[in-house]
Amino acid sequence: MDDQAVLGFQVEYHALLPEGDQEEIIARLNHDQVPDELLAQERLLPTDIYETDQHIQAMLHKIFDRRSVIKKFKVQNGYPTMSGILTTHSIAQAKRIYHTLKEMKASGKLMTGRHFDERHQLIDPDFPRIAITFSTNPDQQDKNSTDDELLKIMSDYAKQFDSTIYTDEKSYNQNINKRLARKEKQYQSNGQWLDLVIVVDRLLTGFDSPTIQTLYVDRDLKYQKLLQAFSRTNRIYAGKDAGMIVTFRKPETMKQNVQDTFRLFSNEKQNFEVLVPKEYAEVRTEFDDLVNQYFQAEITLEESPGHLPSMIAQVKAYQKLAHNFKILKSYDDYEEEADALAPITSQLPSFQGKAENLKATIKDEIEGNGDNTIDLEQLLSDIVFSSTQNATHKEQVDSFYINQLLKAIQDKEAGAIEKFDQEIKRKDPLVQPMYQNLKEQLLQTSDNIDVIASKDTAIQAKIQAITEEQAQEFGLSLELLKSSINEYQADKQVIPYLSDLLATMTLSKNEFESKTGEKYRKRIKIIEQSLLARFDLIQKWKEEL
Repeated sequence: MDDQAVLGFQVEYHALLPEGDQEEIIARLNHDQVPDELLAQERLLPTDIYETDQHIQAMLHKIFDRRSVIKKFKVQNGYPTMSGILTTHSIAQAKRIYHTLKEMKASGKLMTGRHFDERHQLIDPDFPRIAITFSTNPDQQDKNSTDDELLKIMSDYAKQFDSTIYTDEKSYNQNINKRLARKEKQYQSNGQWLDLVIVVDRLLTGFDSPTIQTLYVDRDLKYQKLLQAFSRTNRIYAGKDAGMIVTFRKPETMKQNVQDTFRLFSNEKQNFEVLVPKEYAEVRTEFDDLVNQYFQAEITLEESPGHLPSMIAQVKAYQKLAHNFKILKSYDDYEEEADALAPITSQLPSFQGKAENLKATIKDEIEGNGDNTIDLEQLLSDIVFSSTQNATHKEQVDSFYINQLLKAIQDKEAGAIEKFDQEIKRKDPLVQPMYQNLKEQLLQTSDNIDVIASKDTAIQAKIQAITEEQAQEFGLSLELLKSSINEYQADKQVIPYLSDLLATMTLSKNEFESKTGEKYRKRIKIIEQSLLARFDLIQKWKEEL
């Protein structure tokens, strides 16, 4: 975590027992004696209270709250891009959850809560695609009934994907691993992935998939089992900020277990407490403090306009607030306060604009500053000048929503043009002209054109032009270049089939050196850098499809 080789964790602790039930249960079991300390109360809770229909349904409603789904499964363009694992304490409980989930999905009672807005919605009709995996009981007495049940489960699994029905446990589990990992192309599109797998202990150790973002915990975990299970979620992946853990039992016990685990496995010289994931309440308190700090920084700068340290202080205050808010809104608990916090959070984009303007002014001041009395290095130590900060509040604009707005413009719906223009401003400047051209095309014709097909055709033409230009520049095979582009993953920054592509190059040594101004011996590095730049450009266009 310190080396940023893996992400940190974010943990949410939920208690699903209705208010008052915990004390009532303990009083009934403990001769009317109820400890004052919550941790002591939780030690007395029996496991069977979590095996009721009430608990399972409450847990599934929490998982499949519409707003939570958008965040925990990273829904983009209406479809989930990341997956989750739900672990529980026994095979019997895993089966209960599995069957209840299937029944609730079939009856339309699984999804709860309200949508964020028209820009953030789940449109995937088959969500969630689920599986259950566990080690079958080797006891011969239970073998026949276990086998019959497993065959039914494997049959249901195959129907989700119109695939071959598995008849043996090994092949079934291997396919679950592949669909959950999403590492192979065939499991990355057309709904061939898994969204959620219910497990007991399988997949909690050694299983590595960067697209697993959330672990849902319906059991007690501690020490090595806790750390191993949590670590299924914290592999680095584009668009992923933390490994998310959501627990549904004994919140005080789980908090203690997390602290004990991080204390045990941290370096002896390290302050383990800085690694312990913060609870929502702590992040929320920090937010209030940072809001106050930001406004104080604004007042200070107003009193001393043009004062370099004051400008730097305001930029720092904004960046700390923006970082905190990004974390804050990823918690489910934030949704309960979102409306109340709107008067502040709605101002963050304007705060960002001020910070960007100040950064430009600060750069100019630094370049012309001859005052050595100011310790600039110290003042600037925490400021992020790169463009990565700009993405904090500019969320990726959902292409599905853009398509809906294009259709609304075509149907002459009131307000559609204004909404469209507002959304396109959020887009990369590279693609904005294409969208404006599409809008003008719709406004100038009365023909009932297929605007979505027109958009896709325009994008594919751009991709084709960039690809052909790159192939011609170095005399590379166009077909092999297309294959390389199709398999390229921006987060890995590796060109597929690079050596094969270089072998197809038709440029001579003299032609290469004349064209690039570089020595021929450097051709691998030069071509790789050029391909990476073009491939990243193509990725921007692909995101619009």
